Amino acid sequence: MVAPQAIGYLYPWDVLGDPAAPAWLGTAGVDRVALAAAYHSVRAGTPRHPDRRVVDARTAALYVPAGAAFADQALVPASAKGWTGTANSFAGAAAVVRGLGLPVDAWTVLTHSSAAGGNNPDLCVRNAFGEVYRYALCPSQPQVRTYAAALVAQVLAEGQPDGLVLEAIGPLGFGHQNQHEKTEGAEYSPRVQALLSLCFCTACIAACEARGLPVQEYRSQVRSAVLLAEDHTETPETAPGAADFLPLLDIRWDAAAALLDECLAAIDASGAAPRISLHASPDPWSTGPFVATASLRRSKLWPLMDQVTAVVACWGESDQGVAAVRALKAAAPQARVGAYVLALPPKRADAGHLAAEWESLAEAGADELHVYHLGLASTRRLGAIGGAVTMLRDDGALRQRDVR
Repeated sequence: MVAPQAIGYLYPWDVLGDPAAPAWLGTAGVDRVALAAAYHSVRAGTPRHPDRRVVDARTAALYVPAGAAFADQALVPASAKGWTGTANSFAGAAAVVRGLGLPVDAWTVLTHSSAAGGNNPDLCVRNAFGEVYRYALCPSQPQVRTYAAALVAQVLAEGQPDGLVLEAIGPLGFGHQNQHEKTEGAEYSPRVQALLSLCFCTACIAACEARGLPVQEYRSQVRSAVLLAEDHTETPETAPGAADFLPLLDIRWDAAAALLDECLAAIDASGAAPRISLHASPDPWSTGPFVATASLRRSKLWPLMDQVTAVVACWGESDQGVAAVRALKAAAPQARVGAYVLALPPKRADAGHLAAEWESLAEAGADELHVYHLGLASTRRLGAIGGAVTMLRDDGALRQRDVR
């Protein structure tokens, strides 16, 4: 067994304006960096920056110039110049990273935008109760797919990255939103949250009708199932009638596949040949950052998955991460598998503890470790990351995996 390749995640403001950035970034020991190029709103700590301690990225934004790429579109990304000081912070930060000899992947979030969604609620996910998730652009909408492809094309044209990390290829659902979360006390079960993530926007309704599905009956069934739910632990798979809503999932999978295909067309048209990583999940009900692999199987990318890294979240306990890696390997056997690992609280800031967790993921089949997050980590946590990466490489049987 060889050591997995380590990819560290960063925001542009983590290194811009910090003369010491090359030094502390080098201590992380990563093989490459995933740098935010199109990202949702966030308030982020900057624990080492000489001039600030927090960045308020108040809207989703594009971190390269938008130019005229979105001139005729309803959906237009915001500029990050207000909190980065430049319209092309991706390029400036990438230059710092490349100065260390590290490749740079453009971390590109596609359908998660409260800015674009807030101005275009008709293009967002709408649940069975008619409630709109303004942070969640629905890929069933052709304009959303065009917007996502334009994001990818502009990132490639202006950012010139070595690779792409694509997140939120499909729709976001009930969770992973932007406002202060005040729903935990309602104790909605995993099943209820999954049902509240099913979309009934105009495009999803049209897709139902085109397939001859009784969309209003489905909407009523979803509403009734939510209103009558009493078991706070019930999951979509274990609930009675678990297969009843699969036709709605089928529409979601097709929509996400269509969005990915438009992004692939943009990549082909660019003439670039970037390394591609996709945030993915073997869970057929998955929404949010990680697209269901059922969607990938319907994409034109599926026959080429041996050239792709499928990245699965491994943020929980070690045994949960191992199960996630194994499940993704089974769902996408021809792809490289990346484990998206957390180095922030509640994880311990301890190199040995992190190395033990990460080695278990490598043994389960993880080819890569996608480490979240170098810029958000305190200096002691950054040291723990670097120490853990070194331990994995130095452990007798482990050797650094070749970069594809």
